[in-house]
Amino acid sequence: MWNLTKEAKEKFSKCHLLPIHESDDDWKMALREAKTEREDLIARLKEELKEVKEELLHVLPGRFIPYVENGTLNQPTLPKKVREDYLQWVQETVKEFEQILDAAHEQTLHAIAYLPMAVQDVFAESLHDAIIERIEREGNTLHLYINTDSGFSTKSHIHLIFNDVIIEESDDLLQVGQLLIYYELQKTDEGFAFRVLFDCPEAEWTITMKGMNAQYYYRPMMYTRLRDEEKLEETSLTEYVSLLNPDYRYSLITPHLRSNINAFTDNLILDKGKFELGQNEIVVSVENQRFIYDLTEYNPIQFIYTDVYEDPYAHFNEPVPTEQIEAAALGNDLELQVRAWNTMYANPKALADIINRVLWKIQITEENQMMVSVYASHFYKSEILIEAVLERYRNLID
Repeated sequence: MWNLTKEAKEKFSKCHLLPIHESDDDWKMALREAKTEREDLIARLKEELKEVKEELLHVLPGRFIPYVENGTLNQPTLPKKVREDYLQWVQETVKEFEQILDAAHEQTLHAIAYLPMAVQDVFAESLHDAIIERIEREGNTLHLYINTDSGFSTKSHIHLIFNDVIIEESDDLLQVGQLLIYYELQKTDEGFAFRVLFDCPEAEWTITMKGMNAQYYYRPMMYTRLRDEEKLEETSLTEYVSLLNPDYRYSLITPHLRSNINAFTDNLILDKGKFELGQNEIVVSVENQRFIYDLTEYNPIQFIYTDVYEDPYAHFNEPVPTEQIEAAALGNDLELQVRAWNTMYANPKALADIINRVLWKIQITEENQMMVSVYASHFYKSEILIEAVLERYRNLID
């Protein structure tokens, strides 16, 4: 029996169709701001309710339907008891889905213990928001290639191999470009079962197979650094490969193939195949296949992967000398700032005096409020904040 279902996801997503203000103070503030900005808030809210009315009528408990029909569910005239009941229903629906995800996660943890270490490595990190890049079927084996650049895994390219497929069930065909949202892996008597809820387009896909394996690759550290500095587009292939660690092994991975890279010259020397970088296109030839990639759409740099993980942000964890922490945390050098805050985060007891001085002196802005709140909460739990600092941050501490 599956914990994860398309119906559960839809119920969860639809409970957020119509957000409403949660208190009288919120309404007063919203109405005041609308008056200042000369906005007809009431009319806008009526339009918002109208847009989602049909969907709400199918998902809301019956007790809220009259307030949808008369148009007051998201208006300030909604009785307080009804508002509180509606907000409670939203919270309970969210909690219910969180419990479903927790149960799916427990099933996945149980199942991966029976699978090869490579699969365990893949599922040790989240696959949420990964994108299907390639689908290949070979007899009763399915190869699913996913890109996690938009997701949360350090493994940038993952090749999932479903061996001895028994059955596939889906309300839509798998498609390149689909977004992996939620998933659950189960151990079965026959082997394993894997369920995924996709987006763009939405689909529930379940595959049952006797075995499963995986391969994965990383972006070189320099790729991430150049991307974060917005320098990827201006960096040539020749310049880029000169920055790579020559002791590592590299692969060329495109939307259609993977090949080992034997050497870097003006072009890439592939193990099996040929790579050509022209004025307007990239041409990759492997065996009897030839693939062309337009340079306006693809950067050859994005095709280079390695099997060695390097943390591109490791330098941010290098501690700042104690005598420099306060100046660095309050200074304008972003890298030194991050290192200083990380140093304080890791050593709250030893650096209590410095931490209190920094928190007292720092100017809280809209841009840094969330970051400061996270650190202040951590230092509060470490019980090192003096009373004056504690009072200043009381509203920001979680």
